[in-house]
Amino acid sequence: MTQQLAVIVAAHPTTQYMAQGACMALEDAVTLGEALRVNNDDLLQAFDLDQRPRVARTARIVPSSRQMGRIHHGKDVERPVRNDLRQGRAPERFYGGMGWLDGWSVNNRLAAA
Repeated sequence: MTQQLAVIVAAHPTTQYMAQGACMALEDAVTLGEALRVNNDDLLQAFDLDQRPRVARTARIVPSSRQMGRIHHGKDVERPVRNDLRQGRAPERFYGGMGWLDGWSVNNRLAAA
């Protein structure tokens, strides 16, 4: 079970375009540690508590990161459209729709379970 757990927790099939692979690994480590603490080190209960809210966040990060990569590497007509949309935009507005990434906390994640 421990080997399976390590593989499952470490599996973050995301691209680099939102810089979230390592962030998700750290989120998982902190959350799993807290889940173990509140479940008196019962690995199965802790893992179950940890996984339920993790699915929604991972399911949002992975496709969002892929989309960011597609925008970044725009081809054909996508490239001039991307460039026109970015024209005149302040650098801090490039990631304006990404505020949801900052809302993670171990308490929020375990409370969502």
